[in-house]
Amino acid sequence: MKRLLLAGAFLLFSFSAFAQVADTTVNLLADTDTTVTVKPYEVYCEIVSYSNGLFTNRVIVEIDFGQFSDFWSLDNRLVDEFGKALVFNSILDAANYLAERGWVFRQAYIVQSFSEGTSSSPRNHWIMAKTVTSPEQISEGLLTSRMVKRPAEYQ
Repeated sequence: MKRLLLAGAFLLFSFSAFAQVADTTVNLLADTDTTVTVKPYEVYCEIVSYSNGLFTNRVIVEIDFGQFSDFWSLDNRLVDEFGKALVFNSILDAANYLAERGWVFRQAYIVQSFSEGTSSSPRNHWIMAKTVTSPEQISEGLLTSRMVKRPAEYQ
């Protein structure tokens, strides 16, 4: 009997864990009746936090949507509309910021790098996901240094 109850509870929770997202219908041309149904799909980003200074717990966050980035570039930092880096109290604060914009936590890991026998401060990496129906929705509500410097490339 217990096994049957456990199996029933498992099925109930597993079915309720998957949220249903409706298809989006788009009218391609305003003067015609041509429409296309767009299936929602999941996209991912990675947020990486690093210390804002030596004597603070606050962090700066870089975000990676899978775009090309120069190794030495700081173009992926989250910034405000003036290009000033956003500073968060912690990576959890940054995750809440992304959650307000539709992103959901998926996985986290820490990378500790070592050079010449000494270690640098660890970097937290969090994988986030979001359901969209178009590529334009991926970075909606978010700005990186790259977007502020060269907005024509990202519109």
